[in-house]
Amino acid sequence: MEKDFGGFKGVLIIGLGLIGGSIAVSLKSSGYRGKIYGFDLSPERIKKAIELQAIDEGFTNLDGIPWENVDLVIIATPVKNFENVAKEIKPYLKKGTVVTDVGSVKGDLVEKLQKILSPVKFVGAHPIAGTEKEGVENAVVGLFKGKKLILTVNEEDQDIKRIEKFWTDLGSKVEVMDPHTHDFVFASVSHLPHAVAFALVDALIELSKETGIDLFLYPGAGFKDFTRIAASSPIVWKDIFLENKENVLHTIDSFIKSMEKLKEFIEKEDEENLLKLLSESREKRLSLDK
Repeated sequence: MEKDFGGFKGVLIIGLGLIGGSIAVSLKSSGYRGKIYGFDLSPERIKKAIELQAIDEGFTNLDGIPWENVDLVIIATPVKNFENVAKEIKPYLKKGTVVTDVGSVKGDLVEKLQKILSPVKFVGAHPIAGTEKEGVENAVVGLFKGKKLILTVNEEDQDIKRIEKFWTDLGSKVEVMDPHTHDFVFASVSHLPHAVAFALVDALIELSKETGIDLFLYPGAGFKDFTRIAASSPIVWKDIFLENKENVLHTIDSFIKSMEKLKEFIEKEDEENLLKLLSESREKRLSLDK
């Protein structure tokens, strides 16, 4: 099928971080023929995005954007800013424009954005891709190829099909999910792992203070692999944890119960149950690579 990226002729990316930047460079490399505009509060990021030829034009002021040429807006800021961004851009949006996002929290936020932007259509989207790095300077061409893209919608219409085509033409595997189901799923498989990684590094900071030994001088490959995501943006993850608070707290409680169970088996030298827990966990992890 020919690539037409949903038929969108002018794309505005609000927020030129890793994901926003990666969308831009991936569009360029995939043969997108429309205009790519970038908006960011940082002039340095705009300058860098133009130097990298990720965008055609960049702006730090909404008034300067050629809105008449924009028919797709992608919000790629931290999720805490989404509502304010929607309110600020609404007066500029022309009829027929579609607004989407790349945030990892949906739930009630999808409905709020739909109400703010109406009659312009908002379609929630979450690419399951990224790295721990920040900024357009770390944008990755082809970041979304072969990766899942979750559309959080409750119905299907032509605009949703256009967004689906936009992402499939970038190489993504699109799935549709209820917004609230999405938030529980990704609190479990994404937000909790990040929380654990941040907490593990914090634990070693405290142990280093307690003992006077700088434990970070002796990291093994396992520690580096496990805590890689703790190098992610603190601002981004602060917002995610707070915006998805109920689900994140639920998954943390579940993790604490598992840690307490592991602690009990070690404390009681319960070899049978300890081996069972380790074996079941190992088998489940190995199944991910099949």
